[in-house]
Order: sequence, then C-alpha cells, then structure tokens
Amino acid sequence: MQITDAGKTFIEDVLKQNNANCIRVVFAGQGCCGPKLGLSLDEPHDDDVVQILNGIKVSIENRIVPHTTSLTLDFRTTEVGSGLVMAGQSNC
Repeated sequence: MQITDAGKTFIEDVLKQNNANCIRVVFAGQGCCGPKLGLSLDEPHDDDVVQILNGIKVSIENRIVPHTTSLTLDFRTTEVGSGLVMAGQSNC
C-alpha cells in the first residue's frame, strides 16, 4: 500500500481536525471481485498489521492485508468534486 504526497497532506489534515493519529483499512463487505475495503479513523486492533506509510500511521485489518498490497491512497480533484481515492488493481 502506498500514500501519495497529496493523499498524505489530506489525511494529515483530517487526522488533525479529528484529534486522531491513525487511519485503519477495514473489511467493508464482499463484492463480486473480492472484499470491499473501507477507511476509518480508528486505533489499531490487536490483530491488525501496523505500518508507517509516507509518515502516516496505518493499521490494516489482518484478514485483508493481501488485498492491500497494490492499493494507493491519493487525493484527487475532478469536475464533480475532490477527495481521497483508494485506487488499486482489481481481479475483475
């Protein structure tokens, strides 16, 4: 998993605004191509894998670690708005 510099800046602002120090990648349901992933502002759970990515503390739910290796968190702006995007390869 990677976090771009633009993603880092956005995440740091969100962490500061919410008095948090970690983001957590979580299982958010099952889709046709594998698990759906979500993000939360949460402290690591006991069985999470914790990494520092581009200066950001990230905990990843243990059962989805293999599904996060090709993910990138980035901040993007489009004609419909802007925000944090989780991009990666799909098995579909």
